[in-house]
Amino acid sequence: MNNAMSFIEERLMPPMVKLANQRHLKAVRDGLIATIPLTVIGSIFLLVASLPWPKSYVDFLADNPDLVSQLKIPFRMSVGLLSVYASFSIGKRLAESYRLDGLSGGIAAFFTFLVTLDFTSFDEGTFLSTKYLGGEGMFTAIITAIVAIEVMRLCKKYNVGIKMPEEVPSNVMQSFSSMIPIFLSIGFVWFVVHFLGFDINDLISKIVSPLLSVGSNTIWAPLVFVFLTCLMWLFGMHPNVLSAIMTPIWIMNAEANMLAVQAGEAIPNIGVKPFIFTFIWIGGGGGTLALCTLMCFSKAPYLKKLGRLSILPGFFNINEPLLFGLPIVLNPALAIPFFIAPIITVLVTYLAFSTGIIPGMAYPLAVEWTVPSIFGSVILTTSLKALVLVIINFLISLGIYYPFFKAYESKLIKESMD
Repeated sequence: MNNAMSFIEERLMPPMVKLANQRHLKAVRDGLIATIPLTVIGSIFLLVASLPWPKSYVDFLADNPDLVSQLKIPFRMSVGLLSVYASFSIGKRLAESYRLDGLSGGIAAFFTFLVTLDFTSFDEGTFLSTKYLGGEGMFTAIITAIVAIEVMRLCKKYNVGIKMPEEVPSNVMQSFSSMIPIFLSIGFVWFVVHFLGFDINDLISKIVSPLLSVGSNTIWAPLVFVFLTCLMWLFGMHPNVLSAIMTPIWIMNAEANMLAVQAGEAIPNIGVKPFIFTFIWIGGGGGTLALCTLMCFSKAPYLKKLGRLSILPGFFNINEPLLFGLPIVLNPALAIPFFIAPIITVLVTYLAFSTGIIPGMAYPLAVEWTVPSIFGSVILTTSLKALVLVIINFLISLGIYYPFFKAYESKLIKESMD
């Protein structure tokens, strides 16, 4: 075990550390996090507009189609325009990481993304297609945000911009200094998309479609994600970078699920964020609420006290007190169940959803990772069967952690007696 951990620490961790600190991935992660309030609020309105029970409420909605249509407006204006908001927030975060003006960076990214879209003229007027304004345009929004900010960075580096006298107010000076970088970035995108007729959105969709097929309904994406997350936590690294990579895929799949609900169609995707964060990470990464529960009844005073202090945060899927206080980090004694428990629960959860035993995750953007699993599972699926699955996964984790925990407990008690 020690040799394996040494190999991982020396060979695998250095590139993962570099990836975790990669500027563009951090900007994507932080930019998408900034859109969470919009997606949660919009999802709640859709949930209210399409609850499948009780029957009296379903009948009420059926008798009031205008009200249902009005309730769906916040969903369309939030989730339906998610790529628009993401382009601005990612651009702002990336610009700030280069010590550029964040507001100018956000506007540049937003403008550049919009230029990739096309208008269609009808007798009634000219219309902008909303196809790529939501989750389907997420990767385009990310790429155009990066292009816009990199152009700004290069312009600043080589002093390309409009120079203003020192007497000009700083906010006016900043607006003029960003004019040429914005012109260059949108000019480049306009030339490629509209002058040359190159459909960048369609190209990106074709490129990412294999990623979506793997991340949507296969077992491999959650297994790899869970394994790498546990590996990073084991060595004391926060696995945010993995979420940054997966979040655009999760968002696109989540939007597809919610649009299916809106249209009254079957829910297509299993690969959404709550699959992991609600059904696998019960108590946090590694499914440690089970371990925390065992600690609350430990014979070792330190473990018992730490368990009782950690149980409330664990209920909200926050487990840093266990990771660093128990610790799990760099602890071979608990490394095996820390990996095995979530991998087994991934298999169980995937089987439950893929076979239709549990209804599909209809409202994946309505539940964030801090929502306790016992509540989030029901909100996600509007089914108590999902709550039963959470309980089963918790008991599986409890059984896997138990023998390793008891061995670790005995070791600590023996050391304290010596």
